Amino acid sequence: MNPHSQNQVLNQHLSRLEIEFILIDHGLCPDWSREEHTRRRDCMYLILEGQGKITIDGKEYYPKKNDMVLIPKKTRVSLYSENETCYNKYWCDFMAWLDGKSLFDIIDFPYLIHLDDISYAKSLFDRLDELHIKTDIGSALLIKATVIELLSFFLKNDAGNNKFKENKFVDNVSSFIEENIDKKLSVKEIAKITKYNEKYFIELFKNNFGMTPAKYVKIMRLEKAKRELLYADHPISYVANKVGYSTLQKFSHDFKEYTGFTPTEFNRKFR
Repeated sequence: MNPHSQNQVLNQHLSRLEIEFILIDHGLCPDWSREEHTRRRDCMYLILEGQGKITIDGKEYYPKKNDMVLIPKKTRVSLYSENETCYNKYWCDFMAWLDGKSLFDIIDFPYLIHLDDISYAKSLFDRLDELHIKTDIGSALLIKATVIELLSFFLKNDAGNNKFKENKFVDNVSSFIEENIDKKLSVKEIAKITKYNEKYFIELFKNNFGMTPAKYVKIMRLEKAKRELLYADHPISYVANKVGYSTLQKFSHDFKEYTGFTPTEFNRKFR
């Protein structure tokens, strides 16, 4: 998928990201060893000291000092240590969804990362520890923001590897739309490339893109129009035609609704 198209899909998904904070705690971890079980909620660890083993979906990890560990809901996990209290750590339980799906079913996150300096990550866990006993709305918002920031560590420290889960449906459909954005695209025409009937295609599209095909096509048209207005010196009528609009009036209406500016205003303000 084109990186810009991928970012658009990602942004649309993340605009509906839901975070449910469950608990935060820290200290020594008694009774660490556990037989294989299925996790019922998402969990993050920040390891302060100690050693042990975590097996996640059959792969073994050996967290050590300054490591962060992510264990998503529904993964098969076993824990093992020869010591009665193997880890001094922070842990946070939460749930993260996108359009009813687990965040970790949509985007690849590494299960373990190493931080050269844990001071900022530790301060975020400390912030959660302070905020979770408060009852005001501001604190509730900060809790969600802090969980999201902690999750971002796993992607920032896995630069170049984090990505959407491989999804041929998304790749094929988004590429087709991008290549034919200047044409009149109907749901029927797009569905043809998947060989699904229209009804099933629309449902599958909404599940994967988080929106209807019509809305996605519209956003892709307007995003391309923004780039044309910013980086190319073409008349607005040319841009409208290039992104698949048959009338300048409709293009101007949709563009202003999407950006808050008419195409002319957008050009003057941001070019």
